[in-house]
Amino acid sequence: MPGAPRDGAPRHATPTVDVWVVAPGAADPEPLLATLDAVERARAAALPTDQASRFVFARALLREVVGARLGCPAGEVVVRARCAACGGPHGQVEVVVRDAGAPAPHVSLTRAGPLIAVAVSDAGRVGVDVESPAAVAAARLADVALSPGEAAAHAGRPSADQATALARTWVRTEATLKALGTGLRIDPALVDTRGRTARLPAGTAGSPVELADLRLGPGAVGAVALQRAPRARGWPELRGGRRRLTVVLHDGDLRSAIDPHRANHPR
Repeated sequence: MPGAPRDGAPRHATPTVDVWVVAPGAADPEPLLATLDAVERARAAALPTDQASRFVFARALLREVVGARLGCPAGEVVVRARCAACGGPHGQVEVVVRDAGAPAPHVSLTRAGPLIAVAVSDAGRVGVDVESPAAVAAARLADVALSPGEAAAHAGRPSADQATALARTWVRTEATLKALGTGLRIDPALVDTRGRTARLPAGTAGSPVELADLRLGPGAVGAVALQRAPRARGWPELRGGRRRLTVVLHDGDLRSAIDPHRANHPR
């Protein structure tokens, strides 16, 4: 992710997405249940053990990050999820602030293998996705999820590079669909993410979707997408009308998320 500052770097007057990536490992999720609400606890209880652990860690990390941003305990952060297709308490998540006049940060999260990622932005709707190249290759997404241009580029790559390149294309597409709030209701093959701005189907509502890759080390790829809000602050236009997106990738660990005392007492 060229040019993306790490923790402690100065913030720029550009639209910014903050991203936390953590690997819970064998950490115990039980102490974190107290920070979740009743709906989240019920959902965790209905999941298989490994999925439940990652779900709890992801929601706890989201609450810790947003609580620190809003200046409130993690357990007081109001998180809502509603599936646009069935109305169930899953799918795209959003933060609800108690002060009707205060803007809520836009959030996105993903759970993939050993990694959990949370993205937060005040500049507009955000999407984040993290995957392993092996998992994407096993899903045979090259057959169904690439635009014609992406498929042609994929076919022309050396076979040794195809798995990682396919995974990177897929996380950019997933992040884009999350930022749009549509998920797979838009056919991924109609989205082309080879540039800094996603090419979307004709008639797609809203502002352009900007993209940035995440550098996560061997065995994982990630991407962030941002659809800026109308009149969002900090979105200067560069020469030629191009817009600039800054991603701050935080060195993730679970010291905050797994400490119930810190999770309920903001810094």
